[in-house]
Amino acid sequence: MAHQHGAQPQRRRILAGLSAWAGAAMAGGLGGQALAAGGTSAGKAGIHPALEPGDRVAADVLVDGKVVGKFDHQATAGGIARSPALVFPLPIGLKRVRLRGKATVEGKSGSFDTTWKVRDLAPILGPLYDQGMPWIERVRSVAAKAEFITVKAGDGGAKKKPAKAAFADLEKSLGVPLPPLVKVLGDWQIQLDDSGFQSAADMGKITEMLLSEWDYQRTGPGGLEKLLSRAVRARYDRSVSVYIEVGDGLGALGWDPAGVTPGEMPNTWDDKGHPGARPGPSGEGVWFWLHQERLNKPVLLLDEEYRPRSAESVLNAIFQSFVFLQSSEAVADDELTLDSANPHTNLLQLGFGGPGQPSLSLRGYDYQYGLY
Repeated sequence: MAHQHGAQPQRRRILAGLSAWAGAAMAGGLGGQALAAGGTSAGKAGIHPALEPGDRVAADVLVDGKVVGKFDHQATAGGIARSPALVFPLPIGLKRVRLRGKATVEGKSGSFDTTWKVRDLAPILGPLYDQGMPWIERVRSVAAKAEFITVKAGDGGAKKKPAKAAFADLEKSLGVPLPPLVKVLGDWQIQLDDSGFQSAADMGKITEMLLSEWDYQRTGPGGLEKLLSRAVRARYDRSVSVYIEVGDGLGALGWDPAGVTPGEMPNTWDDKGHPGARPGPSGEGVWFWLHQERLNKPVLLLDEEYRPRSAESVLNAIFQSFVFLQSSEAVADDELTLDSANPHTNLLQLGFGGPGQPSLSLRGYDYQYGLY
């Protein structure tokens, strides 16, 4: 059955790169002594140490041989620091990032001096951020450079019902207009490997999709009435699915026109201690991910202020994360993936296998912990 992990259980989840959390980019300052970098800056990166309480790291950060900042961070709680220890500029064409300093890990101290060659995704993803181009043209530019992304003109479901008519029926069912970018999708067939955006004729209420396409039952031991809380059932009843992700099981991107309830948890891994969701502008609703492995906990896509993210930022993240994961398959131990064109701060996780063994890696594109 479709709700028992799909046909490709070994396949990597295409969007697992959506793996940071809300508020991670809220520095409230640079969190260290950031120094002016020579040359033109294309973007920024933040270093988020992942340490245990009492562990400490102090380091200089060098980009292509120039010191761009320094930080001294001691962990007061376990896990990844939500605020960056340092934010530093990413000059156009950067080649190497180097960290040199000292760390105390599990009571042992040592020095380190490690350099990573940069694998920059900007040549592929740069067009995605160009506000001077229509959104679909930006997507087509990315697809022209990225393997396994295809964008074809035409509504793939037109034989069932033309996009204009399908959207009219859907809006009547929802009782509200669809986001403009969703209606742009009606003129295109967009696939990312085995995953893809639904045609206008195939978009529908999420509950209907779960029952008719994912082989769930409404009642019974494994039925939706048993699996889902009342609030989640209501969300799925009124929400539309836009994108289907195929990996270890099925996932979907949905849009709830009702938006969020003030204070509701986004179902991210670090909900504890957070204030919860805050309503966004009237009529914009809220985007969320659902997946079979946690069907009762759809992940709300919120910005740094816990308000619903824009349709463009949500849809862009699909392409960003797909390109990121495709690149990560080939990344060597001495390489660091970055996106110097990204208007948001690159979130770099700094961990240690020992006091002299730092590891540095990009945590993805979303401010929320993503799909799973």
